Formats: sequence, structure tokens, C-alpha cells
Amino acid sequence: MSSLKWLKVLILFVVTFGLQVTVAEWLQIFGVGPDFVIIFIVAVAIRRGPAAGCFWGFTAGFAQDVYAPIEWFGASTISMTILGFVVGQLEERFLTLNMPAKVGVLGLGFFVCDMFYFGITGLSKDVVTNMFLTQTLPECIYTMFVGAIAFYLDFGKKKKHA
Repeated sequence: MSSLKWLKVLILFVVTFGLQVTVAEWLQIFGVGPDFVIIFIVAVAIRRGPAAGCFWGFTAGFAQDVYAPIEWFGASTISMTILGFVVGQLEERFLTLNMPAKVGVLGLGFFVCDMFYFGITGLSKDVVTNMFLTQTLPECIYTMFVGAIAFYLDFGKKKKHA
């Protein structure tokens, strides 16, 4: 990947975190907001493959871990690195995913990331079940909606050639 493309992804990474800490709070409905960081990782993994997905998943997870409680340090790093790798592998295996499949992969990736996070942090089954129903599921639906718009704006511009 050229230096200019890396710079564009780096700028997008910084903008994504800016959106996550500012705009995501304003967009919350009943305490649930979209996860721009997951959208970013999935988009990069789809476009650039599993290596870039792992790298940016690790970077994003580590950045989030810096602000997380110290006893869970590394949980976001591991879960988002796995997310980037798995999504990148899906795109390579299926060659090209259409728009509904990309949004479906985003939703699946969101669940995978949260389940790994919950498993790594060692939360009890009751707490995980409660968080899944009250936080993960609504955030996933909201993130898929916002992700569909982002994917349309990014991937929808390009027309397929015969």
C-alpha cells in the first residue's frame, strides 16, 4: 500500500475516534449509540484484507484499552484484532461482498467482538446476558444502520465494470 493510502487510513482512524468520543454520544438513543470504531475496522478489513484489518484492529483496540479499566487492559486489543482478521478473511474467501452482506458482516463482527471482549474480561454469565440484551443487541442494530450508510457512501460510489 502506498504512503498516501496509509496516510488516508490514518486520518480516517483519527476522525473515527473523534466521532466516537463526540458525535456518538450525541446520537445515543436510550443510552445506546453507534460504534464508529467497529465500522472503521470492518471497512478497512473489507477493503484492505486481513493483515490491514489486524493492524488497524490492534491499533484501535489498544487505543480504547488505554481508556478502559486497568483490570481489563488488552481485552479490546485482542477482540478488535480478531475482528479485523476474521472480516478480512471473509472478504478474501467470498471475493466481493454485496452491500447487504457487508452490513451483515458488520453485525456479525460486532457480536464476535463483544463476545470475545466479554469472555476476556471474565464477566459472569448473568452480567453478560444482561449486557447482551440491553447493550450489545441495540448497539449492534444501531451500528449496522450507521454502517450501512457509511458503506453506501464509500462503496456505493464505485460502479461495477462488466
